[in-house]
Amino acid sequence: MEWTTLIATLLGAVIAMASTLLIEVRKDRREAQGEWRRSKRELYGAYLATLAQVRSELQLLILDRDIPDGERSVAARRAFARSYDLRYQLEILAPRAVVEPALTYFRAVRRLRDAAGDGLGRQEVEREGSFAVISTLEAVRDAMRKDMGTDALAASAN
Repeated sequence: MEWTTLIATLLGAVIAMASTLLIEVRKDRREAQGEWRRSKRELYGAYLATLAQVRSELQLLILDRDIPDGERSVAARRAFARSYDLRYQLEILAPRAVVEPALTYFRAVRRLRDAAGDGLGRQEVEREGSFAVISTLEAVRDAMRKDMGTDALAASAN
């Protein structure tokens, strides 16, 4: 009789310890996924915000015809330079389904930088088909939303 009590007690302790361990592992996994999600959300937001700000500054350079050509090129490159840091972070952390459209958007803004630096006017930039900045922005934004599961989260909240 004493052995069965001892075995039952040990079995109960093993079950309790295993269930506690399982709960902790799941909790740690959930916290890690949440942290990863927050990191990606911050990176994606910073990437889009920085390139939007750069795009706005470049458009102002294109509109301002009083800036000398030498200064225009330097100003365009200076405005664009801060986007490289986020580009490299994105290339490392994001899945390929996000990186490819993000790089396409990056290159479109870089072409806009070159056009602004070369002194192209607004009409020339608008006529040029290679400056599909907005369509590439929409593609990268859609890829980021898909990666983050934003639409699925919004649908499940309703």
